[in-house]
Amino acid sequence: MNVNNNTQIKNNMFSYTTALVRHLSPSYVHSLHMNPPPVPINIQLAIQQHEQYITLLKTLIPNVIEISGSDDEKYPDCNFIEDTAVVVNNTAIIAQLGHPLRQGEEIAVKNVLEKLHQDDTKSLKHLEQVTSNAKFDGGDILYTGTHLFVGISKRTNDDAYDQIKHILHKHEPHFSVIKLHVTEGLHLKSVITQLDTNVLLIADNTAGQHIRNEIEDTNSIRDYEFIAVPDMVACNVLRINNNVVIQENFPQSEQIIRKYADTHHLHIHKLNMSELIKSDGALTCSSILMRI
Repeated sequence: MNVNNNTQIKNNMFSYTTALVRHLSPSYVHSLHMNPPPVPINIQLAIQQHEQYITLLKTLIPNVIEISGSDDEKYPDCNFIEDTAVVVNNTAIIAQLGHPLRQGEEIAVKNVLEKLHQDDTKSLKHLEQVTSNAKFDGGDILYTGTHLFVGISKRTNDDAYDQIKHILHKHEPHFSVIKLHVTEGLHLKSVITQLDTNVLLIADNTAGQHIRNEIEDTNSIRDYEFIAVPDMVACNVLRINNNVVIQENFPQSEQIIRKYADTHHLHIHKLNMSELIKSDGALTCSSILMRI
């Protein structure tokens, strides 16, 4: 491993230059969900909450690219853009999404990434797509700057893990690609995200503990601290520079996150995403963040 290169990546881990977002589909009320919400989706409130999310990103990231198209109504879940691609440093991998009703959402995102790939002023040097039987959602991929964790779930299979590992080892050989198993929730990032360089935020439930055990049982991994929060949806946060975006209305989890943030000089931003939660959405789901 190139230690100097790895240190530089860690130091710049949260300094994003570009974000991709996609506007809420007019058909969002028909989006997929693991369990029917007790109160139906309020589409106007959902639009408002998603726009507030985009507005906040524009204050934190220099370049926010908004994607919309004539086929948005065909894809009720298209605002959950994270699932369509994974970008790791200079490499982007386009997904074949795990649910058949979502396949096709990646096309508009691929078109934008191709333009960035062709732009000589950007550092997006490699653009590939998984093939054959490989299926994955980006919500099952967690990149920490040292490791790329791939969650095997209802939406991501072993073929995708093998292809992602092969692609990244060609272009980004300085870190490990590690398989984890999602036992509860839709995606890996439903139970774990990154709060700080070596700090992972996990759900305080059996699924979160299972992921923690798998990480700690991996021989090459010894350097992560885990912080558990009682609300599963609250373990999904966005860390951007010295800012942490969290879910509003989860006071116990907020208190735990805020305690860490206050002692490490991080600024908390709260968003109410109640209508996106109804479709199993979380904060990372609605953007693809890049350093290019």
